[in-house]
Amino acid sequence: MELAQDVELQQAIREEVEFTYTVDPETGTRIIDGQKLVTFPRLQSVYTELMRMHVSMNVTREVVGTGVKLGGYEIPPGSLLQAPSEIPHYDESASGTEEHPACEFWAARHVKSVESEEIDSKTGKRKQVLQFDMMGRPSDWFPYGGGQGVCPGRYFAKQEIMLTLATFVSQLEVEFVEWVTMDGKKSDRPAQNDGKYAGAAGVPPDRDMKIRWKRIW
Repeated sequence: MELAQDVELQQAIREEVEFTYTVDPETGTRIIDGQKLVTFPRLQSVYTELMRMHVSMNVTREVVGTGVKLGGYEIPPGSLLQAPSEIPHYDESASGTEEHPACEFWAARHVKSVESEEIDSKTGKRKQVLQFDMMGRPSDWFPYGGGQGVCPGRYFAKQEIMLTLATFVSQLEVEFVEWVTMDGKKSDRPAQNDGKYAGAAGVPPDRDMKIRWKRIW
């Protein structure tokens, strides 16, 4: 849904993804190099931003020993504590900027422009390239949980998600039409995370969208 609303973003990701395709010499089939794909800065930033905004995870811990003091409260041993991911994920001090608050999707939130070793033949200066750089501390981003209970399949899941996004933008041109309710009626607002699924990992939208799409190849 985020990509469908931004034609320029689709094209930027499409250009990155093109560098990962190889052609099987026997079948002529185009194949994505998954290992290479997960290194591209724009796609990594989009993935990180999507997980930040649309995953709701409650990391649960049991208090042991003599208990702990937290925020002025004495918490006895045996108590269960939960850390909802939405709190750090939407924290303005961790992920927000003046132009792009943490409550909105911003595809470039986790990239920065750096000088490369390559010299631009036209300007004589070093070329500027994008580099993936997660905004905020690593502890502010935990869509897969954390500690000993962190999801063991997170690397496979990341590759699977990025392959899906890459296939989507490389094979389809998508144009956003309008937001609709789940029964197909015109909606008066865009989709939001469905609050009924808070804490249940992937949070589905509470609206749908109409799109036009065309296969590229």
